[in-house]
Amino acid sequence: MDAKKFVADIVADNQALFQASQENVKAYFDSKPAQEELVEHFIGRMVNERMNMVEISKAIADMPADADPVELQLLAQQAADEAVHFRLVKEVIEHIQGSPVDVEKAIAAEAAKPTAKGAGLLAKYGAETDPVALAAYQLVAEGRAEAVWNTMADCIEDTFISGAYRKIAKDEGFHSKIGARKLEQLITKENANRVQTLVTAMRKDLYEISCKNTVATESGKQLVADAYGW
Repeated sequence: MDAKKFVADIVADNQALFQASQENVKAYFDSKPAQEELVEHFIGRMVNERMNMVEISKAIADMPADADPVELQLLAQQAADEAVHFRLVKEVIEHIQGSPVDVEKAIAAEAAKPTAKGAGLLAKYGAETDPVALAAYQLVAEGRAEAVWNTMADCIEDTFISGAYRKIAKDEGFHSKIGARKLEQLITKENANRVQTLVTAMRKDLYEISCKNTVATESGKQLVADAYGW
């Protein structure tokens, strides 16, 4: 089985999801949301980055003693990146509202009235303990995150915010490559159908998250309908 081609095909098939998500994000920012709405929006993203940090850390903690040291290093770097992203988005919120963020209160509010979050898929698909699911999540979700954060950076004129988001986007692209590397190692004829099923489900979940958190554009709906038959 050609593992590199299998993963490359997934990456190519992800592009409709990525483009639809980008169009939704652009439509959201083009709608000129009020400051209070922007703060709420970014609080959801801040909590999502913290969730990513926690879930990736759990995956590292559960890895076997004979785990590949390079893989451990890469995942540890990703966990550290997610911590940086959490800080950066927190600083963006404070920059917008001109006052400190009560993180404990924000997390509690998100738990009581949660926004849709990509990080929730880590637990939904058991990625903390399933390396195949984790690799698939990184490949699809982190790749989409790169596209989305870059689009947000393009849409925001404030250089403090756009610079932070460009940094996050770059890291997300690196995380997606970690997933590609691992999936190439794990893919077999026996689990290929399962991986495709996982990827298909994750794409649908991530598109629905995009529509809930931004603006569901007609062009985006058409993109995913044409690509995935939804």
